[in-house]
Amino acid sequence: MKLIGILILALSFTKCASVKMENNHPFKIESASYSHVTGGVKGSYNSTNLIINFTAEKPVDFQKVYFQNRITKAVVEQHNDKQYIAARYKTSSNDRKDLILHADPKKEFGNTPNTPAEEFPFELKENEAMVSYIIGEKTHYVKIENIIKKDKVFMQ
Repeated sequence: MKLIGILILALSFTKCASVKMENNHPFKIESASYSHVTGGVKGSYNSTNLIINFTAEKPVDFQKVYFQNRITKAVVEQHNDKQYIAARYKTSSNDRKDLILHADPKKEFGNTPNTPAEEFPFELKENEAMVSYIIGEKTHYVKIENIIKKDKVFMQ
C-alpha cells in the first residue's frame, strides 16, 4: 500500500517532465529580449513585450509563448528581413469589466463570469521562456534562456 502512495506522489511531481525537450528545431533563435511598456497617463495600458529574433528555412507554426507565469499566443512578425516572435502580455489591472451588483438578480443580467486562466505548466526563471510550435500533429517545445531585460518604455 505504501508503494502505491509513493508512486502516486512521485507521478504528481513529474507533471512538467512529461514535456519532451528536443534540441533539433526547424529554426534557430538568434536573440531574445523583453521590456515593460507603460502609458503616460493614469489608467493607461501596461504590458510586458517579449521579442524573439529567429531564422528559419521554412515557415514554422508557432503556437504559444510561456513567460513570467503568463501565456499568450505567439505572433510572428517581419521587419527589415528579420523574423520575430512577438509575445505581448497585458499587465494592466484596470481593464476589469464593470459588474452590476443589485438585490434584484434580473438587474444583474449581462454580467459574464470570469473565464479560468490556463494553468502555467513550466517552472521558469524570470529570464526564461518556452515556445510551443507544431510539426504535423505533434506539439514541440523550445526553451529560451538568458533573455535580456531592456529599459522600461514610457509611452506618451
